Amino acid sequence: MEKPEETKYAVVITDSATIAFYEILEYLYKHYPIDRAEEIAREIRDMAGSLMHNPERGTKESRLLHRNKAYRYVLYKRSKRSEIKIIYFIDDISSVVYVTDFFPTEKDDLKLTDRNY
Repeated sequence: MEKPEETKYAVVITDSATIAFYEILEYLYKHYPIDRAEEIAREIRDMAGSLMHNPERGTKESRLLHRNKAYRYVLYKRSKRSEIKIIYFIDDISSVVYVTDFFPTEKDDLKLTDRNY
């Protein structure tokens, strides 16, 4: 029995998400050995890229429910106490996942609503 064809989505990292990612990189290179910082950065990029398969797996972002798009997130666990929310929305018509933010959970969650999406 053949498996049904899985829809693949293109994953686009928005400009605001790119800026947030570089802010995280700056922090990593200041506080981690270079090898570990590069490993974390690669894992974050890989997790964002994995959204091309089954992007609906992410949790709906409750702080962004008032927006006109259905924002979701997946969590990258950097350490026991630190995670990064990879925030995105799905455009099913064009089969594109737009990653709009990389948000460190140790930041104040209320600031999430102030960011550019």
